[in-house]
Amino acid sequence: MEIGRGAEAILILNNNLLIKNRVEKCYRLKEIDEKLRKERTKKEAKLLSDAKRAGVKTPTVFNTTKTSIEMEFVEGKLLRDHINKARNWEMICKKIGENIAKLHENNIIHGDLTTSNMILKNEDVYFIDFGLGYESKRIEDKAIDLRVLEKTLKAKHCKRSDEFFKKIIKSYTTYEKSNEVINRLEKIQVRGRYL
Repeated sequence: MEIGRGAEAILILNNNLLIKNRVEKCYRLKEIDEKLRKERTKKEAKLLSDAKRAGVKTPTVFNTTKTSIEMEFVEGKLLRDHINKARNWEMICKKIGENIAKLHENNIIHGDLTTSNMILKNEDVYFIDFGLGYESKRIEDKAIDLRVLEKTLKAKHCKRSDEFFKKIIKSYTTYEKSNEVINRLEKIQVRGRYL
């Protein structure tokens, strides 16, 4: 049963197994399209597994094919729909910050840190959809990862975005290089005001 569709993939639920199928793009040459879908599928499955090994809650990957990932279906609440009215928002934000710290400690850039890509299940925050993710040691890339989250919070949770982000950043400081990343984030914020 199809449960979701994005720009790159269709999500199918089959007996508590989530299958993410990367769809063909007719506007690309067939050879290029196949290569891109194969590379992106392989990269995303690796990032999901690497993040899990780093201690971040992610869906367990069971199998991959050339253009699909079979993984655990995480049944919970999308944070996008839940965090504004959550009584335990401080705990949720703390877990978000700690998990981003674990990702960055292991040089994993999520690439799309939004509350639409986080699921709350049994008081745990699961990170999903690493389709735009990559590996990087660069402080700039880690700061941009945080900036994406900050801008998403302002757009989707505007009334409480500042308190959410402050709590996330406070718990992000468990990352050894967090001061460097936060300093770079502040420079990115200033640059963004003049664009």
